[in-house]
Amino acid sequence: MSHEYSNSESIQQIMTQLSADPPALLLPEFQRDFAWDLESSYTLFDSIVQGLYIGSLKYGKPDFEMALRRVDVRPRRGEGSRAKVERLLYDEKRMKAASQISGLRIILDGQQRLTSIYRALKGHDKVYFTVRSDVTAEGMRQLSLEQLLHPELGIQGEDLRNQVCVPLDYAYLYTQGVPFDDEVQEYFRRETAYGRALVKEGDVDAERAAFKIFRQVLPKLKTLYEEPRLMSYYLLDMGLDKFVIFFERYNKLGLKLNFTDVLAAKLYGHFNLRQAFEDLLDRHPGIPIKRELLVRAVAVFTERLPRVERTHILRELTANDFKKHWPDVARLYIRTLDYLHEQRYMVSPRWLPSETMMLPLMMFFFELDKRRNSSMTQQQQMFVRWWYWSTTFAEHYSAASNEKILTDTRLMQRVARGEQIDHSYFLRMRPNLSDPEQLFTYGSASSVIYKGVLNLVHFAAEGLRDWTSDNLLSVSTLGSLELQDHHVFPQAFLRRTMAKQDRPEEVEAVRDSVVNRVLMPKGTNLRASDKAPYRYLNDLLQVNPQLRHSMSSHLVAPELLDNEQMSSQVYLTLYRRAEQILKLIRRETLEAEPVVRSLYAPERPAAGD
Repeated sequence: MSHEYSNSESIQQIMTQLSADPPALLLPEFQRDFAWDLESSYTLFDSIVQGLYIGSLKYGKPDFEMALRRVDVRPRRGEGSRAKVERLLYDEKRMKAASQISGLRIILDGQQRLTSIYRALKGHDKVYFTVRSDVTAEGMRQLSLEQLLHPELGIQGEDLRNQVCVPLDYAYLYTQGVPFDDEVQEYFRRETAYGRALVKEGDVDAERAAFKIFRQVLPKLKTLYEEPRLMSYYLLDMGLDKFVIFFERYNKLGLKLNFTDVLAAKLYGHFNLRQAFEDLLDRHPGIPIKRELLVRAVAVFTERLPRVERTHILRELTANDFKKHWPDVARLYIRTLDYLHEQRYMVSPRWLPSETMMLPLMMFFFELDKRRNSSMTQQQQMFVRWWYWSTTFAEHYSAASNEKILTDTRLMQRVARGEQIDHSYFLRMRPNLSDPEQLFTYGSASSVIYKGVLNLVHFAAEGLRDWTSDNLLSVSTLGSLELQDHHVFPQAFLRRTMAKQDRPEEVEAVRDSVVNRVLMPKGTNLRASDKAPYRYLNDLLQVNPQLRHSMSSHLVAPELLDNEQMSSQVYLTLYRRAEQILKLIRRETLEAEPVVRSLYAPERPAAGD
């Protein structure tokens, strides 16, 4: 990728490129719609007039197929405001030719600014330069545009009846043709509100003076439009891989894109990936649509790609691959989420330990569907259960996940067919957790182990209970409530009582760990505030007489309700909870492994036996 730094161009050059047929400046299809309101446009032009920095633009010159579109000139409201913006498909050959011959560039960052400029100068948005009231035609020659700008009205959207207002679009037309003075005067008299008012009043002297001011502002705006160093930009000449890296590393630009957006633009002419995502959401409202996961699933289903990482997907996946596999991928995505929820492997999709683990499971169900009897056998259920928890607590996908995805999908296909698997696979799936204190080190909600613990507690209890009502927290794939991970021992309480705790030096370590967290409805934590567990739990007991049962479902000691001293034993209380959690982890992984291994990878008899 080559960079051309310190480039700049004029507004006139930008307008020429945007107006060309075909345009030399286009937006990639994945760019979001134009969203600036008129006030933002006024502020932009005010900054330009005052010479304030408005940020650099970023252009790209890609060498791969992509759907592009023109800047948005639809009316802001009313008829035509919801019309679709025309998409232009540039295959690789056309893209390279347009880039080399007509200098085609795509707008990576700066859409709102460039669209605002184009709309104002083409008259799609009416924007006016309001001249200050105390200026005279004789005294304005040496004044800059900034000095001429009205200090209060400035750049605005109304053509006033008592003030000289210069439409920015007329100033742009003036730049294009430089009409004679009598033509400009005719425009002022007929088309401006102030000119019409003066003509109607018959005040010839006032009309002549106002016109002179109007007339002298035009060449100043023309100079502004033609200033070659007004708009700075970076030009990024890049291939597909680095194009994606740019967006993923520069999401601070507000684009919030990932490689699926680029892929959607690349496929657009033959398969509308963005629409496919939206259709899936329409059919299953509220279900989280994991776009990258679904794209990777298509890559897995082709069984053609050597790796399912970004580079290979972008380079090798075609629209035909999506046309062929998307229906199965979409169906199996929902089926897998339903299965994980029905079996209580997850509380809700948000708390799934690792979304990557869905890919092998989707392929497992796909393989089942290909057989006459698509029901899961008891033996297969035992394997999936062991595999799910072992994958989680061995942090199987924390590194080199692309290779493991393909290995695991092939493995799951064999399990679905009732075939044996390699004995060595089990050796790679053992968790490293052996001491309850290790669980205190997991305090990030994004951690696989952190989410795994919360889901395993849910699984073991056959459903977590609401502390305010003893109802199950989740009754559908979506979850019936917005669940958050809240502290058993509130943070504010621990900060206030740290010196009084059983092991003060350990309070910081255990405070935010998963062992001190439970999933509860959002509002429950407000009842806890900075109270001791004994206090806020007894408050909850008044509204939920079954609170002990509710707490037990989370492996939280019901004795906290009875023994006020336990509120000062945070380390001991949480250590005992960690012991119970570790026992569950071992039960579902290490202790389940021998039985599962005997079913799918029995020891080979020694030679000669």
